[in-house]
Amino acid sequence: MGPKVYFIGMGPGDPELLTLKAWKILKNSQVILYPGSLANPEMIDFLKRELPFSEFYDSASLKLEEILEIIEKAVLDGKQVARLVSGDPSFYSAIQEQIEGLRERKVEYEIIPGISSATAGASKLGIELTYPEVSHTVIFTRFSGKTGGATPEEIKSLALKKATLVFFLSAFYAKDLENTLLEILPSDTPVAILYRITHKEEKIVKGTLKELSELMKKENIKKTALIYVGEVLKLSFQSLGKRSKLYGS
Repeated sequence: MGPKVYFIGMGPGDPELLTLKAWKILKNSQVILYPGSLANPEMIDFLKRELPFSEFYDSASLKLEEILEIIEKAVLDGKQVARLVSGDPSFYSAIQEQIEGLRERKVEYEIIPGISSATAGASKLGIELTYPEVSHTVIFTRFSGKTGGATPEEIKSLALKKATLVFFLSAFYAKDLENTLLEILPSDTPVAILYRITHKEEKIVKGTLKELSELMKKENIKKTALIYVGEVLKLSFQSLGKRSKLYGS
């Protein structure tokens, strides 16, 4: 098999959360593209320091066609390409349009999973997102904005499922999200706002649904944050005493 492009989930930002498989591929990649507007500078500094002979391209200012041209040319030149993606490629990474463009160009690709910011956030909160009799379901979604997402009616339907809700790319719409959820959920439903998790400037803010937009405003959080909603968040400050059958007597 000839050279190809690897879409690599680089995790939420902490260089130490890069997977061993991702690192092995990166060490053998001659061309590396990374999302400069999303990546932790510490991660990029680490990669540039450890991989001084690789060509690096910041895709933040590049159009889709320019990204595809860089990848195609490198592969045709016999170079292995690593396309870094924040978090895990399966969540809101916009890789599908790149994949479709590569298929048209007959460029081979492979996806390498990474640690999602959503699971890293749960770790920071010190909780399990699923818990007996409280939440057996976790829903990853986003509030409808300029680039699409779940409508208010769809979100209200999701909220009725008594699931743990995790909202990506929704910080800008915090007030709209708050008003939508308050039509379905109690005002004291726990929420958590996790800003730039595993970066130096990370913030973790906890409160209730009725306080969501005010908390965002107070902390001056407008983007790059996950919003968690659900009763399971109580586990971050109290024990609920439920037991799974896994460890039952």
